[in-house]
Amino acid sequence: MVQWLLYFSAYFLAGLSLKLGDDLLDELDRPQAAWLPLSLAGLLFGLLMTVSEWDLVLLTSIVIGVLVSGKVNHLQFVVGFAMIIGTLLIIGLPAITSWLDWSTVLIILFLAAVLDEKGNDWADKDQSPLAFKIFKYRFVLKIVVLGLIIPWPMFFSTAIGLWVFDIGYESAGWLIRHGLVGKATTDI
Repeated sequence: MVQWLLYFSAYFLAGLSLKLGDDLLDELDRPQAAWLPLSLAGLLFGLLMTVSEWDLVLLTSIVIGVLVSGKVNHLQFVVGFAMIIGTLLIIGLPAITSWLDWSTVLIILFLAAVLDEKGNDWADKDQSPLAFKIFKYRFVLKIVVLGLIIPWPMFFSTAIGLWVFDIGYESAGWLIRHGLVGKATTDI
């Protein structure tokens, strides 16, 4: 039971710290403060990627999708990638039981992640409110992971992990939008 709590807490904190770091850069203009949460996000991504082949494929697809869609636009993100690589080098990759299955899942998840990222940029709230909501909250990837449970039942905990990750991600966004995180400490 404790291992599941740690596992899902890592997903939650990975989402929370990633969004916090991103918003410190883009919304709050505090680039120096972004180094710590992006380091934590990278460490948690790396740790989660070592848990199973399914966690590895999910998080790899997200990283590739974000890179390809051009969302990595600040130097501070480099620390997260360094933490991922360092963690994987120290702990090692999980065993992959079928490269064909793993590659298929990677391609499916990658396409869903890119569609979410690009759709978020393209969707217009006035033209199509439903599409706007779907892409704003990245529902394509979240629905796809649930569908992947059917052919790959071992993907179940990873699929739930993505939803927990997103709860952390959206929580950080909510805290920042409501001014509960990120107020400048230099305003004395």
